Amino acid sequence: MHPAGRPVANGRILLAHANADCQKIYGSVLAYDGYEVDVVSDVESALARIAAAPVDLVVTDLYLPSSNDECLLRRMRTALGSHLPVVVLTGWTTETHRRLAIDEGADRYLALPIRPRELVAIVGETLGKVTRATSAATPFAKDHDRSVANGI
Repeated sequence: MHPAGRPVANGRILLAHANADCQKIYGSVLAYDGYEVDVVSDVESALARIAAAPVDLVVTDLYLPSSNDECLLRRMRTALGSHLPVVVLTGWTTETHRRLAIDEGADRYLALPIRPRELVAIVGETLGKVTRATSAATPFAKDHDRSVANGI
């Protein structure tokens, strides 16, 4: 997912989320900010995508559909062995869920709802980059913020 005519400058992100609205909104705003975004909705597809083509960062829900009910973070760490930056973006908002995400290797834990420009800023921070979203919100991001606030 990437807007036509815009160069990919910031890196490649795998967005692994089962919620179609999250895929659309957050995938679009990340692509608009210059990331190449691949979208999947289950653990096996996420692992296959990572194995097929390197990514710079994974944005994932804490729980994704899986054939064996194992979370993506655990499977990534076991299968890949290396540290790939991960931002968890989830509706599971308890301290127990936050701790689970961190214990499984997440770099950041974000509870939904979150404004799209905040996600872009956190992705940039996690990758060690300064993004446009940290300095000024784009009209595109503002529109998506309104969509999130209105419950899409």
